[in-house]
Order: sequence, then structure tokens, then C-alpha cells
Amino acid sequence: MTVESNSHDVEIEHLDPQPVLSIRQTVRVADLGQAMGERIPALWGYMQQQGVRPAGPLYVRYHTFGDTETDMETGLPVVEAVAGEGQINSGELPGGPAVTTWHFGAHHTLGEAYQSIGTWLETSGRAPDGPSWEVYYWIDPSQNPNPDSWNADPSTWRIQLIQPIK
Repeated sequence: MTVESNSHDVEIEHLDPQPVLSIRQTVRVADLGQAMGERIPALWGYMQQQGVRPAGPLYVRYHTFGDTETDMETGLPVVEAVAGEGQINSGELPGGPAVTTWHFGAHHTLGEAYQSIGTWLETSGRAPDGPSWEVYYWIDPSQNPNPDSWNADPSTWRIQLIQPIK
């Protein structure tokens, strides 16, 4: 599927809490791609080792995002909670109301989706309730991840942006 443009329509959804396995660390913004390329196979391998099934696509949640560093959580929703080990943490994505939008294509224009959510928050008088996250529908969590293939055709990438709201 090739999508020429992004309308960035914003919708309100009610989310159920979701158990996850994740790796959270502060990384340099310039190293985001490398960090994801290392974390996703580690999460997938741990999931396989523990016999856990994915409950949805991979996500990245930015707890803070500065000019040079970001506190970044890369995670995998799982069907049932399982204990973490080492750098892999057991946790939960929050439930409750959230505003969402979709982005199609490469990451260099993802800021437009964030801007759409920011504009919606401002005009609706609503406030964020914690950090947002990006859900990567173009990475199949049931398959052994191959980071080399992720950049093959960015026109096929589908990313949902989720921002919990008060």
C-alpha cells in the first residue's frame, strides 16, 4: 500500500490496560534507530524464551524527548503478564481515554502527526495524561524481527500515535 498523504485525523478512544515487556533507557536522539534495532530482537527473543504470545504490534514510548537525549521505552504488548529479567521489564500500557491519529510513511514526517494531536489538545481544552507512544503496525511481532528489512519500503509503514488524556 502506498499512501501519498497523511490527513492526521484525530479520534478519541478508550484503551484497556495492556501488559507489556519493554526495555527503557535514556539514549541519544541520534541513536534512536540503532537502539530500536537492538531492543526489538531482544524483546522478541525473551518473549519466545518465556513462551509468551504478542498481543499487538511493537511500540515506542518517549517519557522525555530533549534536543540530544530521550528517555525511550521500546515494548511489546503481550497476551498475559510475565516477569521481566535483566534489561527487560514487565509493565503495562495505561488504560483510559486517549487521543489517537495515524501516520503513513517514513518517520521524517511523523512530527506532523504529533502536531495534529497537539493542536487537538489545545483547541479541545484537554491535557495529556502521561507520555505518548507510537505503535508500529509495519513490524510483525509474531515473526523473528529482521532490522535490515525495516527500511526496505517506508511507503508501507503504518504508525498509530497514542496520547493518553485527562
